[in-house]
Amino acid sequence: MGKFTVFGGRGFIGSEFVKELRHQGHEVYIPERNDEYIYTSNLGTVIYSAGYGDCQKDPFNVFTANVALLSSLLQKAQFNKFIYISSTRVYMNQYVSSESCDLTICHDDSRRLFNLTKLTAEELCLKSGRDCLIVRPSNVYGLALNSTLFLPSIIRNAINNSLVDMYIAPSYAKDYVSVYDVVASTLALINIKATPKIVNIAYGQNVTAQEISNVLLENTDTKINWLNDTNSCEAFPETDISKLKELIDYKPRYVLDDLKLLINDFKSKL
Repeated sequence: MGKFTVFGGRGFIGSEFVKELRHQGHEVYIPERNDEYIYTSNLGTVIYSAGYGDCQKDPFNVFTANVALLSSLLQKAQFNKFIYISSTRVYMNQYVSSESCDLTICHDDSRRLFNLTKLTAEELCLKSGRDCLIVRPSNVYGLALNSTLFLPSIIRNAINNSLVDMYIAPSYAKDYVSVYDVVASTLALINIKATPKIVNIAYGQNVTAQEISNVLLENTDTKINWLNDTNSCEAFPETDISKLKELIDYKPRYVLDDLKLLINDFKSKL
């Protein structure tokens, strides 16, 4: 069994990596903040799932979490392989979403700092000369009771308040991928020889807010309040997962099927 070091190992995605790696019998280390051990010992395979995305409240922490620590590790740490968890948000307002396509930073995107730091971190990985794999997951979902992410938030509101405020149009569409599929496919990619430097991990098909709201209405006693944000500048192409399917046997879960299970899980745990 191997050694893994998971940055962000207590977060939503990182904790699932930790759980699965330990289940497989690997040694897993989760660094604390300001942990000097990360520069004095071989970290084995590093999974960097640390990050921060609130560009309005704390933009400097967005930079620190997404770029500064990663840069320091690439320069000074000892490891065998480095896995960076990026995001398919870098494809926002693009016409295509392949790993090799040109990327645009949008002037009217209030979270463009997030995209800039993700792309900066990716480029540091590519230019570092180290053995790095960059994965770009789409919108990751799972049972995260206290998460502020979109799906957990609206499920909580549907169950607790019987009302969901949707600050998006019914036609607003994104790709959603299960955290279990992100973890399983990333670990499978690690073991492939000559793995590409960047790989998308997604379902490969967008789901609209209307489709999600229909599942909520069918499975909870809630009302949907559409507060259509017609000023939203976000539009996402369907994520290209052809490269991932070429590399591994990939059969992802479907968010609308899982949403019913998530609602039941929330009901049992809230």
